[in-house]
Amino acid sequence: MGSRTKGTRGGGPPPAAVVDEDEVDDLYKKPLGDFTRARDDLAKRLRQAGDKAAAERVKALRRPTAAAWTMNQLARRYPQRVEALLDAGERLREAQRGALAPGGAQELREASQSHRAIVNELLRAAPALFAEGGYSEKGNPMDRLRDSLLATPTASASDLELLAQGRVSGEIEPGDLSDMLGLLRGRPSERPAEADDEAKADRGRKTRKAEAPPPAKRREVRKAPEKQRSAAEERDREENRSAKEREKQRSAKGRDREDQRSAKEREEQRSAKEREQKARRAAEEREQKARLEAGEREKKAQLAAERRARKERLAAEQREQKAQLAAAERERDRASREAGRAAKEADRLTKEAARMSRAAEKAEEAARAARKRADEVERRAAEAQQKAADSAGHLEAAEDRLDRLGR
Repeated sequence: MGSRTKGTRGGGPPPAAVVDEDEVDDLYKKPLGDFTRARDDLAKRLRQAGDKAAAERVKALRRPTAAAWTMNQLARRYPQRVEALLDAGERLREAQRGALAPGGAQELREASQSHRAIVNELLRAAPALFAEGGYSEKGNPMDRLRDSLLATPTASASDLELLAQGRVSGEIEPGDLSDMLGLLRGRPSERPAEADDEAKADRGRKTRKAEAPPPAKRREVRKAPEKQRSAAEERDREENRSAKEREKQRSAKGRDREDQRSAKEREEQRSAKEREQKARRAAEEREQKARLEAGEREKKAQLAAERRARKERLAAEQREQKAQLAAAERERDRASREAGRAAKEADRLTKEAARMSRAAEKAEEAARAARKRADEVERRAAEAQQKAADSAGHLEAAEDRLDRLGR
């Protein structure tokens, strides 16, 4: 019986790589949300220490699912119960192989009940572990955990070893669906040919025993008188006929029971096949649902990425607009300051122009007054020159008179 475990390829360190087993165990002891970060930190330390092969193998360890993480915690916190689960699975396999032996069916039912009781006991401890692990996956984790625990009787040795170590990364699946259905129902999955041969031989022995007359009856016939011998023989023949008739009836009943048993077995096989087909359809539906959910998750992730990109783009545009607005405000403030300075300078120049205009007006008035005074002085000078000329004329006239008088 082969089986496969989802995600168990990363369950342990590589043979060629030297990895501290305690550090690897610590990864599976941590809360479910801390596994990836702790694994990456361990791989980084190994790579920095120069052990690249060990680092790559640790990096390849897969984060356990919620059901697998819970199985690991059950194995670490309740090792005796998990060991009892594995032992019960082994007994159930042994009972399945010997189910058609005398008393085998009862042993199979008892082994199945014992195994299921331990599974139910572990399931009762699971909800608290799910809450502690921070379960965040879709679907019902209890169903996955229950299926994995019920699959232990048909799981491979490597899967059971990983479960015992508490290093399972994914759910355990049964290796053979028909064997699994037989174990769950507490009845064998197939009927060995040796059992049919033994049943036929037993029926033959019973027939021969019924056909032969009892030894005591034969002795009675030999010892009886001659006249009673025919009556004894007749009674023997009658008894033989009765025995044959009873044997025929028993044979008919046996055939009826055999037919009923065969019909029941065929019905069970048909029911098992229907259950197997139903389980296969359910598995296909779960797989399709998982694909749809994965597609939905991918779409949601894509939409979320687009929303983040759009949000980042809007944020960048807003930052750019804010930067442009800030630059425009700075430019406005600078222009406002320059306008203020220009206004002050214009006001100063206006005042200076007014002052100079007033000074020019005063200078012009002074110039007019000076010109007026100059004109007056010039007039007075002309009058003085005229007076001087008149005086010179008078002087010359006086000198002429003196000259004339002197002569």
